Amino acid sequence: MSAISQIKKLAGESLVYGVSGILTRFISIFLVPVYTRIFSPSDYGIVSLVVVVSALLNILLILSLDNSMGRWYYDSEDDLDRKITLNTFLWSCFTIAVLFAVILFGFRDFIANEIIREPATAPLLLLAGANLPLAIFSVFTTNVLRMQRRAVATTVFTISTSLINIALNVVFVVVLRWGIPGIFYAQLISSAVAVIWTFALFRDQIAPGLFSWTRWRDMVIFSLPLVPGSVAFWVINLSGAYFVGLMNNTHEVGLYYIGTNIASVLAMFSGAFQMAWGPFAYSIYKRPEAKQVYAQVLLAFLASSCLLSLGVLLFAREILMVFTTKDYADAAWVAGLMGFNHILIGLSYIASIGTGIAKNNKAFGMAMVASAVILVALNLLLVPRFGKEGAAISILISQLLVPVAVFAHGQKLYPIPYKFGKAIFIFAASMLFGIGGVILLNKMSLSLGADLGVKILLVLAYCALLFLVLKSEISSKTILLDDAPPV
Repeated sequence: MSAISQIKKLAGESLVYGVSGILTRFISIFLVPVYTRIFSPSDYGIVSLVVVVSALLNILLILSLDNSMGRWYYDSEDDLDRKITLNTFLWSCFTIAVLFAVILFGFRDFIANEIIREPATAPLLLLAGANLPLAIFSVFTTNVLRMQRRAVATTVFTISTSLINIALNVVFVVVLRWGIPGIFYAQLISSAVAVIWTFALFRDQIAPGLFSWTRWRDMVIFSLPLVPGSVAFWVINLSGAYFVGLMNNTHEVGLYYIGTNIASVLAMFSGAFQMAWGPFAYSIYKRPEAKQVYAQVLLAFLASSCLLSLGVLLFAREILMVFTTKDYADAAWVAGLMGFNHILIGLSYIASIGTGIAKNNKAFGMAMVASAVILVALNLLLVPRFGKEGAAISILISQLLVPVAVFAHGQKLYPIPYKFGKAIFIFAASMLFGIGGVILLNKMSLSLGADLGVKILLVLAYCALLFLVLKSEISSKTILLDDAPPV
């Protein structure tokens, strides 16, 4: 099968996942105007801090075994062997989740008072802890459907569970006025629905007796180098709220949280790509055209994601004006800068294909740990001075290290003909157009119409630049065809 056919399949699967992301994000963004009129920035800050703790616990209990499950699943076409892999993942993670929930129940006051430094989070931690074992089933179902390349089924599952969660949020928060706890009750119930759905989908494949200690040991050995990286990922992408709260207040945390929520609009694209990329990339790695496909995907991903991120950065203030109240207007810079973080996350996924195929994930783990250390240092330096914006800048600088390091290591293990020069230029130009444009427009103090006009011109200018940079690929179609020369 040619590279163009492979990329069309990836694009098709990404489109299906993208529809899921678009619908889910659209509904979530639609609720932002409602919630920002119910919750103050300080309320949002409290929610964010509990979410940060829950995210860390989810990372620790999964032990990066989702990566191992995907790798072992494709090693054999034997149905029983695949069932052993699936059940080993599911029941090991479920058991660890139960243990974590018990610990969270017993130490909730200590965590709230001494670690989070916000006593109001203690009762919310109970609800978050109860959700941990249930949430494993949603992770399991999403990953298995993706590995089976069932994009439509994955989309139906994620959209449906998201709609249930959002509907329950409306009932508990808007109608019944349960306040912040309503968010976590909605999460708990929607996770319970996902458990029932999981057993309905995989009733012929789920069997605790198929858990294998030997398989678990092999999968853990593979995934262990990724665990520090996963924790570092939490530090890099989620701990910003913690540092902002530690050095400022929950009001600033709330603004940071709403800014990252607006930026997550980019996850409609990058998230869809990430969901399709792993199963797709591993499923073709034995084919002769695989390396050329991987190289072509890099430029296609950067061109589209950088254009979208530039738009979010330039129009962040207008987006906040539409979806929130004036109390949240100061989140514009965070929203704009954090959009580029989704590009770096996507690049890390692309970079990791070489190390994943070689079954050598040490570089990824080491890069994530080094990035997290740099982030902590930058947060201590920048957050006291620049607040939430300092946290966003810290994340971007530290996150950049990860794809760079993983690409470098991956090229030694599994060389791929990437066009790094053009890739770097595309990314750097988008940031220059966005940051430079916003700073310049802030100084000019134009009318709303003129301001919007200049921003549109900047986007069009960047599109023209993209065409010039990729002109040779477009004219010769080497961005899609498998006869593109290595560079």
